[in-house]
Amino acid sequence: MFSWHAVPFARVLIPFITGILIGFYCPSGLSPAVVIFTLSLLSLLFFNALFKGKWHFRTRLIQGVLLTICISALGFFRTYWHDEIRQQKHFSSFKHARFYYVQIDDAVVEKAKFYRCYAIVHQVNDSGNLTHASQGSLLMYFNKQYTKEKPMIGEQFIVKANAMTFNEPANPEEFDYKKYLAYHNIQYQLFSDSVYTLKSPFAKSSIYRSATIFRDQCLQIIRQHIHSAKELGVAEALLLGYKDDLDPDITSAFSRTGTLHVLAVSGLHAGIIFLLISFLTRSLQDKKRGKWIQLLLLLSGIWFYAFMTGLSSSVLRASVMFSIMSIGKILKYKPNIYNTLYASAFLLLLYNPLYFFDIGFQLSYLAVLGIVWIQPMMDKWYQPRYRFDKYLWDLMSVSLAAQCLTFPISLFYFHQFPNYFLISNLLIIPLTTFILIGLILLLALNWIPILALWTGKLLFGLIWLSNALVSGIDRLPYSFINGIQLSFIQLLLLYGILVFFVFYLLSKSKWLIFSVLIFTLFFVGLQTFYSYKQNHQRIFVIHAIKGHDVFTCIEGRKAYLISDSAFLNDSSAIHFFIEPYFYKKGIEEIIKLNMEQTFTGTNIMVFQGHGFQFFDNIMTIENYVHNNVHKQTYMLLRKFDFQRFKQRENSPNTFIISSKIPKRDFYKLKKDYFKCFHKKLELNKKALEFYF
Repeated sequence: MFSWHAVPFARVLIPFITGILIGFYCPSGLSPAVVIFTLSLLSLLFFNALFKGKWHFRTRLIQGVLLTICISALGFFRTYWHDEIRQQKHFSSFKHARFYYVQIDDAVVEKAKFYRCYAIVHQVNDSGNLTHASQGSLLMYFNKQYTKEKPMIGEQFIVKANAMTFNEPANPEEFDYKKYLAYHNIQYQLFSDSVYTLKSPFAKSSIYRSATIFRDQCLQIIRQHIHSAKELGVAEALLLGYKDDLDPDITSAFSRTGTLHVLAVSGLHAGIIFLLISFLTRSLQDKKRGKWIQLLLLLSGIWFYAFMTGLSSSVLRASVMFSIMSIGKILKYKPNIYNTLYASAFLLLLYNPLYFFDIGFQLSYLAVLGIVWIQPMMDKWYQPRYRFDKYLWDLMSVSLAAQCLTFPISLFYFHQFPNYFLISNLLIIPLTTFILIGLILLLALNWIPILALWTGKLLFGLIWLSNALVSGIDRLPYSFINGIQLSFIQLLLLYGILVFFVFYLLSKSKWLIFSVLIFTLFFVGLQTFYSYKQNHQRIFVIHAIKGHDVFTCIEGRKAYLISDSAFLNDSSAIHFFIEPYFYKKGIEEIIKLNMEQTFTGTNIMVFQGHGFQFFDNIMTIENYVHNNVHKQTYMLLRKFDFQRFKQRENSPNTFIISSKIPKRDFYKLKKDYFKCFHKKLELNKKALEFYF
């Protein structure tokens, strides 16, 4: 039977998360929260002092509500104070700043033309040549043409104060990079100017700088012994979480087979380290104070591994979670495992409330919760007689339990489901364990060249085998389902179905299975409603993609993608800009139409050099315009003859200015258009979506 008394941290964590959500999505001032917190706290103290003894139980509900409000207010305060842009000395508050004194705050990512990293602005120089202390983080870009050496954590630079905010997504359902960075407390970006960028001779020492240097040394050792690009990228990601060298095809294969988690250093890796150290130190348990030595070695091993990976946020989360859970186990203290899990989550969110919005954080805790909640129940379904059978069943049950609570949110974020995840995890996780241990041995044996050489050759073979297995599973028929779209309401309903069904299996209560049926009915009804809308939709979209004119005409579940041949042949651009929108609209058939050719279909016609017509909507290009008053007309402007345009009887409903139009022509067009129609003509940089 579930009891809140057994998991007191759950009663703290839930209202604290509620306060975080209010603080992030409802950024009101601090005063209302202070008033609510003060009144709730005073009321709680009043009830606690006034009603004691036999009267205390009668006010438990009121006191519980007041305590919940107080904890929610604390979550709000923590989010408010963690938000750098709300702070008085944020660098953006200095309106006349000339230079920023910045310090590299995170590992630097190397790209083809630039270095990218997070940096802290600790001083601002204004127009009066006065220096002010400041704070705030931003995303820095260093041009490799002028930056000869890769910047390191702790290094300081003086840069021109030209920080800019991020643009909103230009196309519907496009990846929202601005929101992603806001979850990491980053609101501004800065591109370094070679003329004004000056590297300071001072570099601040920190544990993060030392960890990054040590990680880079480990990377060099791995690169000395594994030379194949694909295998090297997997080795670096698997051991150190370094993903800059990962091959895109290999990454996609791991993602589609449900094994991408092995390339992201997380609880799995910390667990392997824990089990390895536990196995090597098991003899200490029978000695006096041996368990204390074993605990010290365990924690040292876990945190040394975190240090070796550069102390990235995902590794720190896994280390904290695993450390708290392992302390109770080694000390043979048997607390409620759920309470330990909630306590670790609370501590992490207390440190950084924005961790809650990190997909890795959500997946990690949902996976662990699934394992500790569902896997023990699955153990009762089948009890193997032999050790090998038990190992296979444990691996299968753990994978299934973790997948039960992670697959809804995976569908919500990634829109795909790996059908063979069970097979791939059964093959890859044991192989990954040997590879991880082998990579640690490679680092330890580096000072013995012959042993390191043969260890590197063995590792190359194991990693090649894992890549081959993943790629082979990925090529199997129906290896994954793509294009799945879940709304947020459907996500909540799906979790409701899962949670109530698991509770039903545990207690066999009839009202629980009735709840499952109700949630299922709502889910199916909502899906039917969405399907009906998608079957009868008719949408015309003008996408905003630099260097290309791109249009989509949607009729039911069929989409006509109209553009030039260069864009239509660019699968990566279509995957990034267009496919997420097609998933959202339930598109099942995509027909690519080249604007450079003429096409005639049932409800769409493309006229080479002139434009196209979709039902009663006409898109025209350059100076060619249909004079049909009964049809809604749009116009794409690349070059413009205004004298000819004034002779038209009707003006188009909407102008779309192509990115190919010269700036001089655009300014002239604005001037002439205003003289003729007394209306302003604005350059639209976002996609236009028309429903009819």
